[in-house]
Amino acid sequence: MKFSLKLNVLIALFAPFHLAIAQDQNAGICVVEADIDNIKNDRVAMKVFPPAFSKDTAIYNMPKIVPGTYSISDFGRFVHDFSATDTLGNPLEVIRLDTNRWAIANAPSLDHIAYKVSDTFGAPRGGGIFEPGGTNIEAGKNVLMNVFGFAGYFDDYKDAPFELRVKKPANFYGATSMKRKATSDSIDVFTAKNYFELHDCPILYCEPDTTSLQVANARVEVAVYSSDKIITSKEIMDEVTDIFEASALYLGGTLPVNAYTILVYLSNTNGSGGFGALEHNTSTVFVMPEAPMDALAQTFRDVTAHEFFHIVTPLNIHSEQIHDYDFVNPQMSRHLWLYEGCTEYAAHHVQVKHGLISLEKFLEVMQQKMVSASQYNTGIAFTEVSKKALGEHENQYGNVYQQGALIGMALDLKLRSLSNGAYGTQELMRDLAGEYGSEKPFPDDSLFDEIARLSGFPEMKNFLELHVADTVPLPFEALLPLAGITYKASLTEEVISGGSFGLGYNPRREKMVVLGTDRLDAFGKELGLRNGDELVSWNGVEITMDNAREVIQDFKQNTVPGKKAEVVVNRKNDDGTYKPTKLKAKTITVEQTRKHVLEPMESPSASQLELRKAWINL
Repeated sequence: MKFSLKLNVLIALFAPFHLAIAQDQNAGICVVEADIDNIKNDRVAMKVFPPAFSKDTAIYNMPKIVPGTYSISDFGRFVHDFSATDTLGNPLEVIRLDTNRWAIANAPSLDHIAYKVSDTFGAPRGGGIFEPGGTNIEAGKNVLMNVFGFAGYFDDYKDAPFELRVKKPANFYGATSMKRKATSDSIDVFTAKNYFELHDCPILYCEPDTTSLQVANARVEVAVYSSDKIITSKEIMDEVTDIFEASALYLGGTLPVNAYTILVYLSNTNGSGGFGALEHNTSTVFVMPEAPMDALAQTFRDVTAHEFFHIVTPLNIHSEQIHDYDFVNPQMSRHLWLYEGCTEYAAHHVQVKHGLISLEKFLEVMQQKMVSASQYNTGIAFTEVSKKALGEHENQYGNVYQQGALIGMALDLKLRSLSNGAYGTQELMRDLAGEYGSEKPFPDDSLFDEIARLSGFPEMKNFLELHVADTVPLPFEALLPLAGITYKASLTEEVISGGSFGLGYNPRREKMVVLGTDRLDAFGKELGLRNGDELVSWNGVEITMDNAREVIQDFKQNTVPGKKAEVVVNRKNDDGTYKPTKLKAKTITVEQTRKHVLEPMESPSASQLELRKAWINL
């Protein structure tokens, strides 16, 4: 009986495609076919079979923009040879309305549309698309399928169920969080409840390199494509396991998803569209350079934490603009400070609260964000930046990761101070998620009222109106001392010089290198540092990527003026070879002004320590 049932299911799934597709169309399912087994000229052949139309004209849309990117992508640019066919196999008239839309005449007779897609990675400068939100097509090697770059949707059927059928090479595995209905050596069949879910589940196809782990109630999988086999999925999982475990505790021990997938594409090119990561509700796409794990470890940790916390915002906490997302004419929310800013804050807060980084490291990160935020236009309210992030204030968007995270910290401290440490952003996010959730958006204009109501502190509305909806600076001078942290907007002092040069990394030679010698001070000039010098040792201590900054900082803190310093570098000769060179100079002091100085108080009071303990568990 069991054998017979399984056989019938397989026959139904892998019957002649057209019969099965016709049945799905009649059931109101939109069927998408992608053939990555027969790639020609770096293009993938696509077919889309919609349910029946009653209107005379069908409109097919490719996304102009997708959630999480906050920039125009125009994926219709990568669509070629678009055609439509009726149920008798005859061509139908197609008119291209604009970059991303096509109109098909005599829609009630439409059987399917067909077209080919090229990848964004292969376009000049990545087509202007952030690479983690792009697509890559390399026959026989890999296909990075951010689905929104391959498939769109028909008007009236964005909320219909979708079935994605991928014809693939036998040696390819498709790593994804999308529901897998069936699989064989040649075909994968996935299902999605609507287009939003379809677009939101990227797939990485290549020879399998995956590692999975159970975290609380969720199965976490890491999948890697590395052309040079430099990093494996197990190495990445080993590096981020404690991040996931701490995040589960931070979120209350239960996660709002049952599966989460990290897709890692390691590139040996320059990354024309930009390296980084793009979040999805149940997955993350990384595009990073081919480099040793030591060079990428902390980036993987910080970015994994950030992207993973997006399972809270915006998956379970979002406004109407995100809930009913318009891929063609998007409407922006006022609350990027919540979606991106508080997520970025949580990514670092979880690490200090669960002992993965020190208090000093956490304060250093926040200090750097204060410095970076000051370089943006502080005269624009953050809600205004959010609403116009696609247009007038596009150049201010990067501040969501700086000022947005600082809003998260200020909000946390304010709530903790009002509640004697019992209530902060962790509890607030749980309450917001419980009140709303994935299927219930909040009205964009009422969020401040909801935070005041759910927290039980009416004054929080005024706090947010002043510091988020207006341009009043965040009151760190008042908030940080409550947790035993001193804050100084500016501090000038005499310090030992470290030469005042920039540090870079050469992944091919796995060496830290000197950059930016145009700002060398007297000590750096006396040493004779040059651009491209590889740092070998500093006062007898070997320099590595992991310790370079710490070794130089230790030198500056523990050396007296006038003492001789010796730095060994590998210097490139005219013939391209490198020669070890000893550089010597006497140490000197220089006047240094630091902005936004955060330091633990030497003798905090019992109440300050109590609030600090509630805030960061230290």
